[in-house]
Amino acid sequence: MHRTSPDVFASDDADGSWLGRWRRSLALGGLTLVGAVGAGLAWAHHRDLSPEELEPEYAEGEDDFLDVAGMRVHYRDDGPRDAPVLLCLHGTFSSLHTWDGWVEELTDEYRVVRPDLPGHGLTGPHPDDDYTMAAYVAFVAAFLDELGIEECVVAGNSRGGEIAWQFALDHPERVPALVLVDSMGFPMAFDSPFGIIELPWVPNAIARLTPRRLIRRSVRDIYGDPSRVSPELVDRYHDLIRREGNRDAGVELVRRDVNAVHRHGELADLRVPTLVLWGEEDYLIPPWFGKDFAETLPDAELITYADAGHTPMEEIPERTAADVRRFLGARLDGEG
Repeated sequence: MHRTSPDVFASDDADGSWLGRWRRSLALGGLTLVGAVGAGLAWAHHRDLSPEELEPEYAEGEDDFLDVAGMRVHYRDDGPRDAPVLLCLHGTFSSLHTWDGWVEELTDEYRVVRPDLPGHGLTGPHPDDDYTMAAYVAFVAAFLDELGIEECVVAGNSRGGEIAWQFALDHPERVPALVLVDSMGFPMAFDSPFGIIELPWVPNAIARLTPRRLIRRSVRDIYGDPSRVSPELVDRYHDLIRREGNRDAGVELVRRDVNAVHRHGELADLRVPTLVLWGEEDYLIPPWFGKDFAETLPDAELITYADAGHTPMEEIPERTAADVRRFLGARLDGEG
């Protein structure tokens, strides 16, 4: 089932087309990155923040932490313990807080579990600096095992989406349904200026230069409606990206992405009911990738949102959660 505006997947390169805007967006991103590095000497060094500094603001207490695979993992577990479990996986440079809106909307009916993934949020870096997709899939399995969760719906945004569907590929018996929100997974068809990350002098500079104004611009760029970006939201992204080890982890993630082994060829074998949600104003992973997921997966429904960007579950939680509730209500009850 596809519900989308008729021209959202237009791919000609005429002025104002989706492809043209996407290329300009990538070019602007590359220039911003180069500018950030070039201006580094003029910007103050932005120090790391310790867990002790951050946890009073972004954790609710010691009960929010679980030992998993040598890591002190920050997570939240909300909703009835006897309800179906919805595991939510955030994207790169994000945190479990990106799902706050879904927690408010869905915990009357679902147990919503969400970790800060290794290299993100309050969890901090992986002890072996292993940020491969295989390591993330193994982490999810170990995390669920620690909580005693044998089966759950898995939702993921961006990188979290790719972790979600690869986990379902490797553990289909544990995943009755998937929700992919602006998910990674298909190779980008065009060269990205972010290849600058491969230059030997760039990563260390980027890993230390994250001024709030650059974070604010980045967050506004991933929203379909920048007016929805509050100062508190920018503060959260800015604070948690500076958790000790997270910026180095982010650089390593981008480096690994350049030579990542893609498994999109296996998607046609994934027979898990899947809801694909996409913001039509997503210039980071444009909406035609949502169409690719919906057409490749054997059992998928696609819904797009005209006024949302790369993180619609954070930007418009009420509407996206309502679609999730309808989809899971039908599929988990065997009506779909």
